[in-house]
Amino acid sequence: MNYLAHALLSPADPLILMGNLWGDLLKPRDYAMVSPDIIKGIERHRAIDAYTDSHSAVDEMMRLLRPHQGKYTPVVADVLMDYILSKMWNHYHPRSLEDFCQSTYQTVTAHLDHIPERLHPRINRMLGHQWLESCKNRQRMEQTLVMLSRRASFENTIPEALYPYDLYQEQMDSLFVDFFGDVQRHLNLQNEGLS
Repeated sequence: MNYLAHALLSPADPLILMGNLWGDLLKPRDYAMVSPDIIKGIERHRAIDAYTDSHSAVDEMMRLLRPHQGKYTPVVADVLMDYILSKMWNHYHPRSLEDFCQSTYQTVTAHLDHIPERLHPRINRMLGHQWLESCKNRQRMEQTLVMLSRRASFENTIPEALYPYDLYQEQMDSLFVDFFGDVQRHLNLQNEGLS
């Protein structure tokens, strides 16, 4: 799952959101510097990733992508899921995607001092590029894929990732709907411990 999905799957608590959003950037050496609620957010991030990695619908999406994306299939699948989520946003949240993203940017800005300072430049760059909306439509998705391709260590076909998606769009959208409903239900069962 990519950033937009992690933001949507976060409880309302702003510090849990911060841990969930930055769970991949925060390292064990940072844990002594952050609040227990940020640690809960990191745990939430890991729970989402673990559930995603073990879900049969995600496995099937990966199977469809792998002949076209090879070793970069997991990375491409993450951003494609945010793309599909953006397309279907109104099914998952009552506010518009833009309103949700603006509210999340405000929360991140207001609570940035709870995150180690070494991450501030990177997070501020992401805020400046409105990173939650990086997959919100086809044009932004294409730009995101080109940027991912440039950051990859090896030769790749990441910029062409919408080709297999177009080939299997109906199937991949359906797989996403199955998966996302399941991950929401799974996390709702855990929410009592976070509130």
